[in-house]
Amino acid sequence: MSYKNTTSDTTISRPTPEAFLKIARQEGRGHLRIFLGAAPGVGKTSAMLRAAHERAAEGENIVIGVIESHGRTETEQLCHGLDRISLVTREHREHQFQEFDLDATLEHAPAIVLVDELAHRNIPGGRHPRRYQDIEELLDIGIDVWTTLNVQHIESLNDAVARITNIRMRETIPDSLITRARDITLIDLTPEELIQRLKQGKVYIPEQARAALDGFFNIANLTALRELAMQTMAERIENDVRDSMGIHGVPGPWPVRPKILVALRGSTDDATLIRATHRMAERGNATWQAVYVDIGNADSSERSELEKSSQLIERLGGEITVLSGESRVGELLDYARRLNVTTLMVSRSENSFWCNWQRSFSKQLLRKAHEFDLIVIAETERYKPLHRMKRSLARLSIREWLLPICILPITLGLSLLIDHMMTLANLSLIFLTGVLVTAVYSGTRSAMLSALLSFLVYNFFFTEPRYTLAMSHRDQFITVFFFLVVALIGGQLAGRARRQLVALRESRDQTQRLLQFSRALAVAADHASVRTIGMSTLADWLQVPTVYLELSPEDEAPQVTESYPGLITLDNTAKQAAAWSYHQRRRSGHGSHTLAIQRWRFIPLVEGDTTLGVVGLALGDREAPLDHSQEILTDTLINQLSMALGRTRLVNDLGTAKLAEENERLRSALLSSVSHDLRTPLASIIGSASSLRDLDDQLSQDDKRELLDGVLSESERLNRYIQNLLDMTRLGHGSLKIERDWVSLSDLINAALNRLGSALSDIRVERDWADNLPLLYVHPALIEQALVNVIENAVRFSPYDGRIHINAARQHDDMIIRITDEGPGIPEYLREQVFDMFFTGGEGDRGKHGSGLGLAICRGMIGAHGGSIDAEANSGDTGTRIVIRLPLIDSEGIKQKTEGEHGR
Repeated sequence: MSYKNTTSDTTISRPTPEAFLKIARQEGRGHLRIFLGAAPGVGKTSAMLRAAHERAAEGENIVIGVIESHGRTETEQLCHGLDRISLVTREHREHQFQEFDLDATLEHAPAIVLVDELAHRNIPGGRHPRRYQDIEELLDIGIDVWTTLNVQHIESLNDAVARITNIRMRETIPDSLITRARDITLIDLTPEELIQRLKQGKVYIPEQARAALDGFFNIANLTALRELAMQTMAERIENDVRDSMGIHGVPGPWPVRPKILVALRGSTDDATLIRATHRMAERGNATWQAVYVDIGNADSSERSELEKSSQLIERLGGEITVLSGESRVGELLDYARRLNVTTLMVSRSENSFWCNWQRSFSKQLLRKAHEFDLIVIAETERYKPLHRMKRSLARLSIREWLLPICILPITLGLSLLIDHMMTLANLSLIFLTGVLVTAVYSGTRSAMLSALLSFLVYNFFFTEPRYTLAMSHRDQFITVFFFLVVALIGGQLAGRARRQLVALRESRDQTQRLLQFSRALAVAADHASVRTIGMSTLADWLQVPTVYLELSPEDEAPQVTESYPGLITLDNTAKQAAAWSYHQRRRSGHGSHTLAIQRWRFIPLVEGDTTLGVVGLALGDREAPLDHSQEILTDTLINQLSMALGRTRLVNDLGTAKLAEENERLRSALLSSVSHDLRTPLASIIGSASSLRDLDDQLSQDDKRELLDGVLSESERLNRYIQNLLDMTRLGHGSLKIERDWVSLSDLINAALNRLGSALSDIRVERDWADNLPLLYVHPALIEQALVNVIENAVRFSPYDGRIHINAARQHDDMIIRITDEGPGIPEYLREQVFDMFFTGGEGDRGKHGSGLGLAICRGMIGAHGGSIDAEANSGDTGTRIVIRLPLIDSEGIKQKTEGEHGR
């Protein structure tokens, strides 16, 4: 069900604004032409290529972007004679694929490009995941695109195709592309001919053809898909007709396709009218739609009948639209012209007694709707005028009865007080004021009752002869008559103004509620928050308990995971209804047609082919059922809730995928580290040890010492790698304990250099700092390890007989330590990445410089002290400078720092 606000305009003599907007959107953009077919093999690609040859012969700049021939020689032969854009090769899962080259096509900039298979999913590595997105980019810069499409890949038909073929299509395109296409060419082939082509090997290779014949390609499937393709084409032609009428300002309707519009009035006759319309549409193979024009005077009974009619229309497969306006006939005719409707169907009966003084609805249509076929259905319940009056009076609420009866004595009393001072005509203004007040506060029907009662009282008390309803003077008769007319018209106008004000307030409240709900859902970060906001909002607005049910993997039936207010449990009948809604993806419970005898209504939240959960509303607890506008707002809120839950599910899936990807990357990097950083020293140790064992008698003392030194050096290297891995694990789990102590920078650097030992044998280390540097209040072992890692990293990249310069100075409240080498340097775009775990410049275990843990550990250790570490370019042509910044803490701040760390 949809809801629209419209303005009345019964004549269309110029192009519509919608037509102008559509033309404006197409300016400067490429045109899309789709060759549409019911199934693979009907000849879409061949038809596209033949049409391309015709255009190329006329001198058009047309090229082939990609053609999926699937090994068909006749298709490849049709490609000869047309320029082609070279395909790009992409590798995926150790296989190479030829894909459409979007960048090359953009650079070539042809007038028309052929891109086969619109619904194709691109191989990872391109700019867009889907081929239709490539096509959209081409269209946006003004390049025309011709493409092919099977009807089963249209998103809106996905469920229908799944029911027909028992196959869910994963590659679908949005319907907006169908709307955007300037031309759609239907390529049709009978199922028998298509199966014959399949058997001849003109569609698939023999192995694929046999599998297709056993599954998808059967007469029933192909016939149904052919019908869907023709329906899609018929709908497109109908849209083209409406666009053409709008562009040329044709008032219409054009009877190119039978279409019936049934006008509902919120009466008991609507059900008969709907059934008659459905039967007529079935007999005439026509489409039909229902419309209700809300002019603001609908009462609860009309809204209840409208809701019943909506349910009946839904069961019959129709659609209902609610329009809002002042003129029921004008709005109806305007909407019918825009839809290019050919036939209008209405009922003869009237809504209320108070409308009898107007022309009947059907007579107004007969007078104004001269361009439509008008069918009037006989009323099922015939009412005499008196019965109509009784029925209308019975529909008045207590407030509508009470206010006129209360105001009338007041107006009568005022009139009696000033009777001797004013003329009869002036006294009527007092009664007219009472009618207007009644209209403003109680509505049109109450104003009409007040006008009739005021007319009787005015005549009885103030016309001659008094205290009778007779009138002896002609001028008094005219005065009283015109008072009645003015009172009725004034009451109608004031009541209409009140209805419009009430409608505006309701619309504002609904808009505000939707806005608040949307904002609350937008900031909800997780599934539970969205659930809580949704249930509390629905419960507060509907004033009924609400529940949310989900199905977890370990449960057989959906369980309540959120309820408001408080904890709510469901009985067995309610649980059965909730489970039915979850699995069938249809509503059940109160107000539906399944398990309706209970207080709960269950509404499934569906995203694609996945049921997210079920919302339960205890609508049976309400004194009055939901009216039409409340039903619409409820559906809108639940749709927003469904989208928000889908968003959180997608975010969770993306987070899980990202975490899995990160874990895989870390696992690969760790294996790389083990395969290189641990394997290399182990191999050296094993080689030295085996030489000592097997060649002991042949080795001199110097050789043995050299081998033992190698074992010791490689063991120390291996120990550092293992320590790095342990430190990184401790940093990642937050278990690294900072035990601070006072230590001088000189002691830390000397200890670090001593630990490196022989690694510095070919490197000159220069130290540059003042003697009066303050002490550092740090964890000595951690800072020493960080310095070891930075200096060792500098040694690895330094040339033979290179120089490492270590400089330190105080800068405000920080100690700045700069370690500079003469290596090749780090490119600017990699200076931040070198501190990432396992970053090795993309070399993996092939690199000679380790697994990339050292600097990552440094950042963790320095950061744990509140400091920072960064990489900078050296002042010379080569080399890298690592800058370590550590905060200096005076003796007065030690206590606060210690207390803060203990608190953490």
